[in-house]
Amino acid sequence: MKRVAFYLFIASSTFCVGVFACALKTKQPPISPETREAEEYAVYSALINGFHRQNDGKLLLIQNRTEVAYLYDGTGDEIRYVKDHMPPTTSTETLDDFKSMGRQMNELDCRLAINNSYSFVAPDEKDHWFATREAMQEFRRKYADSPRITLLSRVGFNRSRDEALVYSWGYCGGDCGGGGYYLFRKENGRWIMKQEKTWIS
Repeated sequence: MKRVAFYLFIASSTFCVGVFACALKTKQPPISPETREAEEYAVYSALINGFHRQNDGKLLLIQNRTEVAYLYDGTGDEIRYVKDHMPPTTSTETLDDFKSMGRQMNELDCRLAINNSYSFVAPDEKDHWFATREAMQEFRRKYADSPRITLLSRVGFNRSRDEALVYSWGYCGGDCGGGGYYLFRKENGRWIMKQEKTWIS
């Protein structure tokens, strides 16, 4: 009986060590703030360049602070909310990270690698341009080629950092605007848009 118990102990110990080693091998290290920020700018750049594939001479206006973008308020069915708003193949890992990051705000700086020239607009400046009819007319005169301001959310990633989810919209005052959630996957070191769930008004 002692010999059987000994062999059972060895077998179970070996199994546990193997499971632990496998877990260590497959677990991705947590993303550092520096790496996350660099990847966020890469996703933003891929998104904007997807809309402006070559420099068309237009100045792009971008809000210099990200916006909260996961807007589920706790009422109703969250599963239904996700199904109605998110690209359908978004992984649970990416969505969970986006839910956390999508409620945060961050200041943007000049690290966008995009085809067009761009200028940052502060949130209070954006609010000023669209506060009155006269301000909106002045905005459209000043930025005749740039009738809208692009707003961006934080980016959610999966643990292997090869899938990303971001929300973006172009705002042109009042109820005028359009945007949505965009799902990216990294292929050969480049972020490629795979799916989107958009709206327009």
